[in-house]
Parts: sequence; C-alpha cells; structure tokens
Amino acid sequence: MPAIDINSWMSALLEQLRQNRQRQLVALVGPREWCDARLAALAAVDEAILVLSNRALLAAAIPFSKADACLGGEATLVVLDLFDGFNPDVLCIAGGLVRAGGVLIIMSPSIEDWDLQADRYACWQDGKRSSTPAFAEYFFGALQNDQQTGIVLAPDSSAHPAPSMPVLQPTVIRNGATDEQAEILQRIEQWAAAKQSGIVLISADRGRGKSTCLGLLAARLRSRLSILVSAKSRQTAAALLRQAPDVDFVAPDRLLQQCPAADLLIIDEAAMIPQPLLRQLARLYPRLVMATTSGGYEGTGQGFMLRFVADLEDHVLLQFRLDKPVRWCDGDRLEAWLERTLMLNPETGLEDGITEPVAACELQLLPNPGARASMPLLRQVYALLNSAHYRTRPSDLRMLMENPDLVLVVARLQQRVIGVALLNLEGGLEPPLCEQIFVGRRRPRGHLLAQMLTAQAGVRHFAGYRGIRLQRIAVAAAYRRRGLGTRLIEQAMQYGRENSLHYLGASFALDPQTLAFWRQAHFTLVHISYAQGKSSGNHSVVVIRQISRLLDRDIENLQQRIQLHLATWMTQFLQTMDADQVSALLRFAGYDAAPGELEQQEVEAFAGGNKPFELCFASLQKYVMRRVARSSLAPDRLLIEKAVQNRDWALLGREPGTDGRRQLQQRLRGLVDALMKAC
Repeated sequence: MPAIDINSWMSALLEQLRQNRQRQLVALVGPREWCDARLAALAAVDEAILVLSNRALLAAAIPFSKADACLGGEATLVVLDLFDGFNPDVLCIAGGLVRAGGVLIIMSPSIEDWDLQADRYACWQDGKRSSTPAFAEYFFGALQNDQQTGIVLAPDSSAHPAPSMPVLQPTVIRNGATDEQAEILQRIEQWAAAKQSGIVLISADRGRGKSTCLGLLAARLRSRLSILVSAKSRQTAAALLRQAPDVDFVAPDRLLQQCPAADLLIIDEAAMIPQPLLRQLARLYPRLVMATTSGGYEGTGQGFMLRFVADLEDHVLLQFRLDKPVRWCDGDRLEAWLERTLMLNPETGLEDGITEPVAACELQLLPNPGARASMPLLRQVYALLNSAHYRTRPSDLRMLMENPDLVLVVARLQQRVIGVALLNLEGGLEPPLCEQIFVGRRRPRGHLLAQMLTAQAGVRHFAGYRGIRLQRIAVAAAYRRRGLGTRLIEQAMQYGRENSLHYLGASFALDPQTLAFWRQAHFTLVHISYAQGKSSGNHSVVVIRQISRLLDRDIENLQQRIQLHLATWMTQFLQTMDADQVSALLRFAGYDAAPGELEQQEVEAFAGGNKPFELCFASLQKYVMRRVARSSLAPDRLLIEKAVQNRDWALLGREPGTDGRRQLQQRLRGLVDALMKAC
C-alpha cells in the first residue's frame, strides 16, 4: 500500500475505536504477498495480535482446526487468513475474540482471483467443487453493502478515513459484576441457601460474561459448599477458573467414573457436552448450575435449548439470561453485522400471519439452491434449519450455497418457508471401490450412508446402489405433527423414483422423539453405529425406505443382523445408552427374540426365588428386551440398566436414593415379577 503507512493508519483507527468503544472490520484484499507484507507490518502495532491461519504466517499463528481453543479469549487485533480457504465457522469465532476498541482483519484474495482449487473448504463429495465461490461472493457483497462496518483495503487504495460512528457506552461493572450478573448471583445464592435440588441455567450470546458469572458464583459459595467445576475441557472453563482458582476442575467422564461428592456441580458451556452424559450427571448431582452459549459458530447452543432443556420438568429448572455485552458494548456494529450476514440468530415467527391450512402449502424442488436468484428463499431455509435443528453452523450456509450434490424440497405457504428437506445424492460407486470400502482400505469423501452400510453393517456392495440421503428435515414449530414432514418425504421419494434411484435413507443421532417420526414415516432400521457422535453424544442409526425392489434381500439381512446381535451390543458399545433411548430403539427394531422353555423357567426362578442374577442374565436380557419392545409404557430404569445393559452394580448404586447391591437385586426381582404378571 504505497499511498498510506499501514501502521500509522491502523494506530489512528484503533485510537478512534478506543474513544468510541466500537469494533471494526478491515479487509485486506489483494495478492498473497501484498497481504502478508501488510500483516508483518501490523504485527508491530500490537504484539498481542492473534492470527488464525492454516499457513505459518507468524510463529503464534493458530490453525483453523484449533480455533475453538481460543474461545473465551480476546485481543485488540484478530487476523483471519482466507488464502487457504474460507471456513465460516472460524470467521464467527474470530469475530467473538475482538474486544471493544479492536479490529477484525480479514486477509483475502479478490473475488476475481478466488481459486476454488486452493480453497480446502470448497471440496465436496467425490472432490466435486462448485462452479463459483458463491459464499465468498455473498460475504464480500455484504461487506461492500455496509461500509459503516467494513473497510476494504487493496493495493491501489488511497487513505481510507474511518467511518463516522457513535460513541457507545460500556456495560457498567460494580464490584466485579454487571447489574445483570449481580442480580443472577443473588438469586442463585438464595436458591443454594434454601438447599433446593434442581438445575440452574444461565444462557447468553457470546461476550456476555456468563463464564465470569459462574466463576464469581463459585468464589462466593466455596466457603459454604463443596463445589466442583466441569466443562468440555479445562481451557473451556478458563474464564471461570480465573475467578475461582481454588475450586477443583473435574472432566465430565471422570465425574461419571469416580462420582466425587459435591454439594454443587457447576458446568460451563454445557451445550458442548453430549446430552446423554449431562442427563446422567443431573441424576448424580441433584444441584447443578450450568451456562451455555445460545448462539454462535458451534451450532450446539440451539440444540441444547431444543432438546435437553425442553425435556426438563419446569419445577427443577431455574433459567436466567444475560443480555448486556461485557467484551464489547451494546450497539456494537461488528456483532450486528456478523449476526445478520451469518444468520446466527434465526428469525422467529416466519409463519406469523399465515392463515391457510398446511394442506395448501406448495412443495418446490430446488436443485441449485446457491443460485443468486434463490438467495431470499435460501435465507428463509437457513433460518428454519437454525431454529429447528440441534446443530446448524455458519459452514452449513456455505454448504447450502455450493454443494453440487444437494437438492432441496421446500414447503411454502404465502411465500413463507414452513418446511424443508435437504437431499444429498450419493452412492453409485464401482464394485472395486465398494470392495475397498468394505475391507476398510478406502474412505472416499461423502457417501456417508452408503459407506456406513458397506463398511460397518457389512453389505459389501451397498455403496454401488444410487440413493438419496435425507441430510436434514425441518418444519416450522407451528406446523409440526400435522403431516408436513411426511409430505416432504413423499416428495423426496417421488424425486427418487423419477431419477431411477434405489433408496431414500437417513442417518441421525438416536433419540426417542426422532425415532418415532421415522417409524411413522415407514422407514426401516438397518444399522446402529458403534461410536457416539462427538456433538450429540448419541449413537447414530440408519433408516431406509427402499425405492427399488433390488434392495429386498439386503434390507432383510440387515434387519436379521440387528435381531441377532442387539443383545450383545447392549452390553458392549450401547451399555451407557440412556434407558429411554434403549426402550425407543427396541421398539423401532421390533426386537422379537422369544425365550425358549428353559430360558422362561430361569426368568421365573430369578423373579420368585434366590437364583442369582449372574446365572440368569442371558435369559433375563432376552425376556426384558422383548417385553419392552412390545410395550408402550416406560420401564423402570433398573430393568434397562441392569437386566438389558448389565451395568456394574457399584455404578448403579452411586445415584442418590439407591441402595447397595443386595437391595438393588431384590428390587430387580420385583420388577421382573411385575413384568411377568402384566402379560
């Protein structure tokens, strides 16, 4: 930039931002060498500059894969390097790291010079790439349209005066806490003093000081109560622990394994912890205080509110919300622009004012959702996905714009989107590649469902079938349980028939409500994953509706495999599955392995006599699994956790209100006896 001195210009901008308590976005757009030279100069302006880059620009550069380790930190200058590719999730992280008076610096080639081949985040299934950098065009177009928030500097730029900006007022902090934090702390202290059991939840957008609030709470209560702190990692709880360094941190898995005693368990960023694990912790620790980010790149906060919190009884849940920002000021332009551009907070009430019945909705097939003309529709689609799905990230917005194998089925009433199904075309692989997948030597990008059934479920030729993976399906809240989801699925089936495809399938995190939907939509359970999902903490299942009769034998074999092995799986990789999930899974699978005469006698001997559990387990397991599969009633957790999953007696005895092994076994006898009498 020969026309201006970047150091002097940035120093002047930072001074203005400091005085106005604003934040700014500056885009360095030009050749790689030119941008790198500007960065080297800027590093001298602030030695605490934070750089997110997949290239070794500075010694302390953080690769995108480790960007989430920065959450909770802050800096005056945060640099995001896009020369290796554009990951919208990392953009969202970077924006949340800039403190008041700071600058988010984006280094990027110009749109005219954008190289999709060099963009590692532009590669989709089978190495396919979109024909245009649609997301980058959208992003920089939004930046050009709001010059109050962003300043674009290029090699031929002259000195850019900083845009005029109002002076913002910081959130007042008294005695280390904002007024909101102080009120919440007082309410929670009163709750703790009353020795009430239950769950307290603090939710907030990023930068609102919820972790600090938890730390202040721990510091105030530690002299009166024994307190443990937990989170996905110690780094995640760093801001909390700075306020209360003497409080013990215990990882969630260790809490389950060792069950250390505590009057109060505090969990930071609870949405990052798998929900089945959280449910078990809630049973082990009757008094629990949690905080979670309600919006942001993670895509987990919304799911936490939708799934975990919604399932809690009102009388055990006390909710608070922090609204005033602490890391920056209320009215911050950068936060508002990022939320608007990345659609972080979904619009609510999209269906407000619609009076027509759901049967009147129009279903539209959209084979190229990233087309510029489709952008208004795509914005509504993404807002619906964000409000309805447990894990929707900014990177999904790019996927919607650029994935060449994606087809949307959109349901609209009065031009408003009330339902959507994302269809991903997959399969059709050649036999030699199918064989390589089957024996574990190849894992081509994409084809998720086809590969799971080939490599894990053992159908060596399944990836050769051409099918549709129903990637996501979402319906607006006001129109759920009214048949719209079924209509979307039927439209997808029709698309499959018209294109001579073999199946429509889905893979999703197992939970009872979701299983009920797929069961009534006439899908067949064909596979249960061996590992738990990192985000959901649940095992994934695969369900299929066949379009072609070619799959008849394979579907039958997959169902028989589940019947044959499910009992063994329950004591292996499904042993920690939540009891309600086990019940739902048994019903969906239609488990029907009938016990023989000797096995029936052994069950009776256990229920009515003193025959020990270990001698009867195999018979008990088969009997209980079949009875649960045939019943609509929720069984006692002990029936599932011991008679089906064979969890350790000592682990079962750790929960509050439970007795020792002898008492637990006697209670189990009574439960089995009641089950037999209910026949």
